Amino acid sequence: MVFASHYVIKNILRVLERKDITGGTELCEKFSSRYSEDRELLDVCSEFKSYLKTRDSKKLEKIKSTLRELKDIRERETSGGTRLWLKDRRPGVMQLIRII
Repeated sequence: MVFASHYVIKNILRVLERKDITGGTELCEKFSSRYSEDRELLDVCSEFKSYLKTRDSKKLEKIKSTLRELKDIRERETSGGTRLWLKDRRPGVMQLIRII
């Protein structure tokens, strides 16, 4: 299962903050097809599609705040903790310390 990184979410957020509606639509279509298993991103994109029908500014602000929260969560998930790709980011350091 592949999730959209915080860079992808930041890119969508940047476009929406510039109020580029066509760019936001294109990015949502592109990334929702690429990350079809990312439920949170798909929910945001469906909210954006419903915003396009109503053009309610409160709904757009809610979408932006959801994207900000999601970006922060994804940044923390990849910055450290139990979901790291590598078990140890500096292999060999512990062996060096044991020798000294």
